[in-house]
Amino acid sequence: MLRTLSVALYLTLVACFSVALSASEVKTLEWTDLMPEEDLKLLEQMPQVQHDYSQPSPFDDDYKGDDPAAQQWQQIMNSAKVVEKYNNTKVRVPGFIVPLEFDGEQNVTSFFLVPYFGACIHVPPPPPNQMIFVNGAKGLKADMIYSPFWISGTLTTDVMTHDLGQAAYSLKVDKVEEYTY
Repeated sequence: MLRTLSVALYLTLVACFSVALSASEVKTLEWTDLMPEEDLKLLEQMPQVQHDYSQPSPFDDDYKGDDPAAQQWQQIMNSAKVVEKYNNTKVRVPGFIVPLEFDGEQNVTSFFLVPYFGACIHVPPPPPNQMIFVNGAKGLKADMIYSPFWISGTLTTDVMTHDLGQAAYSLKVDKVEEYTY
């Protein structure tokens, strides 16, 4: 009887420990993981960029044609479709910060995490499903925008809109690390 109880207690502890481990596991994501399959397929089917400047480009803001590639590009660049399986998931994502808010000591308190340097500032913003609104970070200074980081925390499919862009995902920070590969 005592042996049966100790085995049952042992199995219960092992089960609880493994559930706690799986609940705290952090999934490392790549930016393409955040694109729904249909958006990723559209992106992969895009034609090669042609550098023929004698013709109007279907990617110019003032383009008046009906080029299917231009329509496909606009669909990709405006997509706020998300991958629902990542909602409320612990993740780790690499990227650059685009500061949105600061505290009194000029620490960045909220920002967009973006896949490449200069997004939203020097070039048009990435699609909403390629931007993550992040809050809860500590110790990030404004001059750190030039460095990539690993940001870990709980990802949600909450949309956030700001003058610099719209993010289809939000993330509450658990950890910020310098990017290494």
